[in-house]
Amino acid sequence: MRSGILVGLVVSGLLLAGPAATVGSAQSSDVVTLTVSVENQDGDPVRNAELTATWGNGSTTESTASNGKAFVDVPSGADVTISTSHPEYIRNHPIVVQDASEREVTVPVHHRGQLSVVVADEGGRVADARVVLRKDGRVTSRMSTNGSGMVASGDIEQGEYTVSVAKPGYLRNSTTVQVGASTQSRVLIERGTVILTVAVRDPHFSPPRPVSNATVRIASIGQFQTLAGGETSVSVPVNTDLSVAVAKESYAEATTRVRVNESARRVNLSTSRTPTLRLEPDNQRIVAGERLGVDIVNEYGEPVEGATVLLDDDSAGTSGADGRVTLVVEEPGTHSLVATADGLRSDPVTIRAIPEDGETLTPSATPSDTSTGTASGSGSSTPGFTLFTAVLAVAGAIGALALRRGR
Repeated sequence: MRSGILVGLVVSGLLLAGPAATVGSAQSSDVVTLTVSVENQDGDPVRNAELTATWGNGSTTESTASNGKAFVDVPSGADVTISTSHPEYIRNHPIVVQDASEREVTVPVHHRGQLSVVVADEGGRVADARVVLRKDGRVTSRMSTNGSGMVASGDIEQGEYTVSVAKPGYLRNSTTVQVGASTQSRVLIERGTVILTVAVRDPHFSPPRPVSNATVRIASIGQFQTLAGGETSVSVPVNTDLSVAVAKESYAEATTRVRVNESARRVNLSTSRTPTLRLEPDNQRIVAGERLGVDIVNEYGEPVEGATVLLDDDSAGTSGADGRVTLVVEEPGTHSLVATADGLRSDPVTIRAIPEDGETLTPSATPSDTSTGTASGSGSSTPGFTLFTAVLAVAGAIGALALRRGR
């Protein structure tokens, strides 16, 4: 009986131990070990180099032994970034291990160095110049010169670098510098210009037509006019970003930004006429009750279909494909015509309709003027001219004629 119980306990223990061993094995398979070797530029191992390995949501730190190696445990399949820290050695860029698995990884390091760069032109040192350092084709750092035209790299690998300097208005200059423990370099740059051609076109037409006499404004440069071909050419500083705007009366303003490098540049700008509506009647003076033809045109003088014509704010008709409306002005007097379409409204046009029997003119009564001898109620509109003065004038004329014959 006791032996049976003992056997049962042993079997149960084995059953319980089996799953536990399986879980432990699965857990250990989620971690892999990277054997990391740190070497200097001569291939010698570097001891006491601190390695920091980082991945998605974790990190770990190890130090190299006297043989320059360290064992770093990381998640299996993770992308791991390994950076180094050492008093004498440095690495410009960390090592990246993709899809981590059990493997050996070598991390080359170099002696620490520093580089200071002075940028100058013909007038002296140049502030705010952009300085880019590259080693083996990779960008190590991007910096800008201070008010004294100088910039310092900080700690970088010793070795050969390409130093590129650029500033708006200046030609780029690149030079090769051998960086040691502490190196200084002076880079000269010079001003330069190129030709920027701005072409202005109206895309309403096919092909687009040039827009002449348009005003082209280039920020910090000036204002220019397009010629008959719709173009203007301007000398501008090299390596600059320019804001270009074009404007012309009755056209929409257009703007763009242009990057100018060290060769001639051409940029095309499109601008169209500002949308408008215009009403053109055949006559502005008509006989009441007669038919009046009206044309509705857009900003290009083209007929507008579907425009509504309002006569004294009342709808009087809609334009057809030819942009034309025929209406009748029944009432004599002064009337207003307006066209509307697609949210646009034309300027009003005044129409005068006269009665069929013509316009009646109401004469103005001339008040009597006793100072000139005008007879009251004479009806004459000429001041001072009466029947008596008329008789005197005739008598004077006869006398003059008789005198002339007597001679």
